[in-house]
Amino acid sequence: MDVGIFVMDSGSSPRVSARRWLPAAARVLAGAMGLLAAAALLAQPPEDPATIDVGHPTGHVHDHGNQTWPPQPPGMQNAVPLSNQATERSLAQVRKTRSAARERLAVARADVRQALGARYTEAKVIEGRDKSGVERPSRLVYFSHSTNRTVEVTVDGQQVRSVRTIQPAEYQPEITDAEAADAEGIARAHFAAGGQTRVAALKAFAILAYQPSGKGFYPTRVLYLSFHRNSDAPPEYVAWVDLTQRRVLRSRQEGQ
Repeated sequence: MDVGIFVMDSGSSPRVSARRWLPAAARVLAGAMGLLAAAALLAQPPEDPATIDVGHPTGHVHDHGNQTWPPQPPGMQNAVPLSNQATERSLAQVRKTRSAARERLAVARADVRQALGARYTEAKVIEGRDKSGVERPSRLVYFSHSTNRTVEVTVDGQQVRSVRTIQPAEYQPEITDAEAADAEGIARAHFAAGGQTRVAALKAFAILAYQPSGKGFYPTRVLYLSFHRNSDAPPEYVAWVDLTQRRVLRSRQEGQ
């Protein structure tokens, strides 16, 4: 290590000379400390990578062993859960009973019965409240297979306020369990008639069908049925079932 020799000029003041000397002394001291640190590192054996603690992969390292779920403020006592399975079942039963009462009120009207015809789905009951908390009128949405229309009935309290029919290409409600079962029966009969007995051993899944290329709803009530060995297996057979006309529009065996 090269160390410069400092010579103070006789004509220089001590204050100016000190300002010149201090940076040089600091550099010399830093260099010496660096050499000592490097020597200490070289004297130590290399660390085994297997012993390096990389930490928790999420960086979340504190223990939750003494905490409860859901989280509670420290010292809180006598916490009462807002819901449980019994409460949920009770609320579901209340909603079901209320919906059934509204449906009875709706179908008691002659204009509603005329709009629905003989074959129609169970109503999807839509309820809600406005920003002030006041309950909005209920909307009962059906699909009529007889008239090939979506039927919307507005019920306010104990009165039917309006009955509206909507073209199926404009809007259709989600399918019901009864529709899925009906479409499955039609599809299974279709495959059995074609000698495709494998379908009898498969599980069916149904959804509302949409036209390809983003064209929206079909002009009739069409369900897409797929048949699988189990819920995780790919479909083996598929069919498009028109519940308005009660026939299979098209079907195929996948992978053929």
